[in-house]
Amino acid sequence: MAKNDDHDDDSMAITYTGITIKNVAGGNDFISKNDATKNGFKVRGEGKFAINGENGTLEKEDEIAVMVTWSDGTHTFSQNMDAVVDGVNKNKGTFNWHIEENKTFESKYTGAGLNLGEGTVTVTFPGLISGSETYHYGHACFLRGTRILTRHGYCPVEELAVGDEVHTLNSGWQPLRWIGQQRIATPFSLAKSAPVRITAGAFGPALPERDICVSQDHAVFFRNQLISARFLINGVTVFRDTRIKNIEYFHLLLDRHAVIFSEGLATESYVPCENIEWFDNISECPQALLNAIRSGTAECLSECYPHKTTGPAVEAARALLARFTPAKTKYRLVG
Repeated sequence: MAKNDDHDDDSMAITYTGITIKNVAGGNDFISKNDATKNGFKVRGEGKFAINGENGTLEKEDEIAVMVTWSDGTHTFSQNMDAVVDGVNKNKGTFNWHIEENKTFESKYTGAGLNLGEGTVTVTFPGLISGSETYHYGHACFLRGTRILTRHGYCPVEELAVGDEVHTLNSGWQPLRWIGQQRIATPFSLAKSAPVRITAGAFGPALPERDICVSQDHAVFFRNQLISARFLINGVTVFRDTRIKNIEYFHLLLDRHAVIFSEGLATESYVPCENIEWFDNISECPQALLNAIRSGTAECLSECYPHKTTGPAVEAARALLARFTPAKTKYRLVG
């Protein structure tokens, strides 16, 4: 409960209602490997409170004992923690709070068999009033082996180097500034991080030229918009390929976000955000560039085209995929 030095027991002095979680981790809904093992992260929220009796009070920086439950849909792990009060509006009876996870979370969740995959975090305040939020372990990258169009032709993404020039849709040849790498392995949700396989010719002849595997949140360029691969899944020519057991993702950072070409298909370059901390080789990113990204001043932070999850462009893309789907192809038993 909220700490109060004026009395010994205020367990019935304050009740909490309307608890909501505003976001998880660094301002988004992602919990990554580094969140759990290196950086730590916060769960933030807001709620209402009411004073019962004469002894109760709630002040900024008070701590409230809560129960935090993590679930990946299969395993559940609960822990007692303190929610710290960030601000109080006594006139409205509302408050903001956060929970800050430390660097010991990895041993806790691995012991419980918990994967960092799509699931929920629930925070239960005294009185069994709780709020929950869905999180997912997200990536926006190319799988090892994907070929990218460079000045020297198509080259596997893992063989590219900083300074190599890749072809962009609107700005010609642009040099690579950094190449992020991340390997996904148990217990960090291999199945739920499974790439989306876009088969050769899914969008038409030679689009793409060969099968291409990208992360579920990696965007394909279509009609001046960007559409994450997971919104294009049709189970036949675009599907989550859970057969891949060694997942290694690469992403390509340019001076500005751009549309580049992978196996002949127009896809996006890297837009850094909090997920830059997820990459295993972040220490290789030039410090000045990394500082600009973290401070929000880097030019590469602006998206070159809008991302869409629904609407005419998404429906048109799905219709095009349906047009080139073999009529007698059976639905794949993966993903």
